[in-house]
Amino acid sequence: MNFRPAAVVFALATFAAPLGAVPPVRSEALGPVESASRDAVERFLRARLFAADGEFQEALKEFRRAVELDPEDGHLRREYAEALRDFGILPEAEQQARKAVELAPDSAAAHRVLGQILLSKARDKEGIEAAIPALKKANDLQPAEPSGALALGQAYLRLDRPQEAAAVLARVQDRPRGPILPLLYGEALEKSGKPEEAEGVYLEVLRQDEENRGATLGLLRVYQTTRKFDKALPLLAGLVKDQPGNLVLKSQYGFALLRARRLDEAEKLFVEVLKADPDSREALRYYSSLLSERLETTRADELLKKLQGLEPDDADVAFRRAMNFLEARRLEEAETVLNDLRSTLVARKAPPEGIASVDGQLGYIALLRKDWARARAAVRPHLIEGDGSVNLQALNLLTQVARDAKEPAEGLKVCREASAKQPKELAVRSLLAEFLLRSANEKERTEGADALAALAKEGRPGILAAADVWQRLEDYGRAAAVASAGLVQFPDDPDLLFREAASLEREKKIPESVAAFERLIELRPDHGAALNYLGYMFADRNENLERALDLVTRAVALEPSNAAYLDSLGWICFRLGNLEDAERHLLMAKRLAPDDPAIEEHLGDLEEKRGDLAKARERWTRALALEPEDGGVAIRSKLERTAAAAKAP
Repeated sequence: MNFRPAAVVFALATFAAPLGAVPPVRSEALGPVESASRDAVERFLRARLFAADGEFQEALKEFRRAVELDPEDGHLRREYAEALRDFGILPEAEQQARKAVELAPDSAAAHRVLGQILLSKARDKEGIEAAIPALKKANDLQPAEPSGALALGQAYLRLDRPQEAAAVLARVQDRPRGPILPLLYGEALEKSGKPEEAEGVYLEVLRQDEENRGATLGLLRVYQTTRKFDKALPLLAGLVKDQPGNLVLKSQYGFALLRARRLDEAEKLFVEVLKADPDSREALRYYSSLLSERLETTRADELLKKLQGLEPDDADVAFRRAMNFLEARRLEEAETVLNDLRSTLVARKAPPEGIASVDGQLGYIALLRKDWARARAAVRPHLIEGDGSVNLQALNLLTQVARDAKEPAEGLKVCREASAKQPKELAVRSLLAEFLLRSANEKERTEGADALAALAKEGRPGILAAADVWQRLEDYGRAAAVASAGLVQFPDDPDLLFREAASLEREKKIPESVAAFERLIELRPDHGAALNYLGYMFADRNENLERALDLVTRAVALEPSNAAYLDSLGWICFRLGNLEDAERHLLMAKRLAPDDPAIEEHLGDLEEKRGDLAKARERWTRALALEPEDGGVAIRSKLERTAAAAKAP
C-alpha cells in the first residue's frame, strides 16, 4: 500500500504534540463552516496516523467522518479514495474518486486516482479503455509525475499500444523511483520494435542493480528476438548456475541453445531435465522440436504423445504432432492426426481460426500431392474471416495453387476478392500486383507494374515485397534493381542484400552476386539461406569446393531438415568425389522434397558417376517431367549425350 511515507513523517512531526498531549482548542471565533473544516483536517490527520500504524478500520472511520464534515473538499475526497483503493474497497473508492474529480476538475491527482482505480478493476479490454481518459487527463496536467505515467503506460501496454506507452514513460525516466519505471519503459520499447533502445534501458538498470531479475529477463527477450545468442546464452547460463534445481529455467536455457543451433548442448540439457522430471512439459515440448528438426520423427512423436497424455485438452500438442510428420513428409500420418484434430475442434465448437489453421495444413498436404481441387476445397472457405479480414495463410496457399496449376486467372480472381476486403494490406497488394502482371490483358499488366512501383516507394516492407514479386515472375533484373535501390535507403539490410545477391546470380552477374553474399555473411554469419546459396554457387561452378563445403555444412547445422540445403551438401560431396556421403544427403533431400527436379537430376548424375546409366537416365527423365527451372535444357543435353550409349549392347 502506498501511504507516501514522507508525508506521514511530516504529519507526525508537526501534529504529534497537539494530538497526543492536549485536546484541540475550539475557538468560539470560528464559525460553523470554519469549525467543521478544522475538524475535518484533524480527522484526516488522525486517519493518516491510524493508516501508518496499520489500523485500517480506524483509519477508514476517521476518513469517513472527515468527508462528512467537509463534503465539498475535492482533495480530501481524493485522499479518501486513495485510502479505499489501498485497502481494496474499490467500488466505494471509485465513487469517492469520481466525486473528487467533480469537485476539483483541474486536480491531476484526482484524475490519476480515478484512473488507477478503474485500471485496478479492469478485467477486459473495455475496462482498460474506460480507465484511459482519466489517466490521460492526469498525465496531460502533470506529464512528469511518475505514478500517473506508470499507470497510463501500463494501460497502453495492456491494450497493445506500446508506442504510446513508450512516449508517456520516456518523460519520467529521470525520476528516481526505483527500477519499475525503466523496466516498463524497456518493455514498451521492445514491443514498439526498438530492441536496441530497450537493451540500453535494461543494461542501465543492471548497472545500478546487477541482480535485478526483471532487467535480466528483459535482456534475454531482446537478445533472443534479435538473435544475439552470444549475449543471451551467458545470461541464461548464469541464472542456471545460481538455480541448479530450477528445471523450468534449465529447459528455457536448452531452448535458447536450440535456437542458437547448438543442438548437442541443448539435447544434453533436455535429457537432464527429463531424467529429473519425466513429465516436464517444457522439456518434452522443446526436445520434441529438436528431434523433429533432426528428422528423428518417431522419437519426436513419442515425446509428443506423452505430452498429449499430460495435456489432453491442448490442441497445440496434436498440431505439433502433425507438423512433425509433415516436416518429414510422412503425409498420411500427418493427415490422420490433422483430421482427428479437426473432428475434435468441431465437436468442442472451437473458434474458427483454430479450424482454419488445421484446414490450411490439410490444404498444404493436398498441394504437395498436386491435388489442386482438394487444396482449394480445404482453404477456400477460410479466405475471408468472420470479421471480414483476409486469412493470409489461405490466400498464400490459394495463390501458390494458381501458380503450380498454371491458372493465373484463378489467382487473380482470389486476389481481387481479398483486395476488396483489405485493399491496404501489404501482402494482398503485392499478390494482386503479381497476378495482374501474369494476366494476358495488357491493361492489367500495366496496372500491376504501377502497383509494384508504388510499393517500392513505401519503405523497407514495400521494397522487399516488390523485389519478391519480380523474383517470382523471374524478372531478376528488376528484382535486383529494386533491392539495390532499397539498399541506398537501408544500407546493409540483410533481407535486401539477400534479394540483391540472389537476383544478380540469376542475371549471371556472378562477381557482384558473390560480393553481396560475402557482405551478408559477414554481417549475419548465421544466415542459412545465404550460406547455402553461395556454397551451391561455388559447387555448381566447380570452384572453391572446400569453402562451399564449410558454408553449406553451417547452413545444414542451422536447419537439418531443409531439403534444399541437404541437396546442396550432397552436390558438393559429389563434386569432391565423396559419393557415399553424396548419396546419403541427396536421398535425405529427396525424402523431404520428393518432387524437386534439381534433387532428381543430381541423383541421376550420381548414378552416371557410378556407371549405372540406365538408372541415371531414369532419374533424368523423371526430373524433366518435374519441369525444372531452365525448361530442362541441361537435362535434355544429358539424355541426348547418353542416348547412343544407352542403345549400345
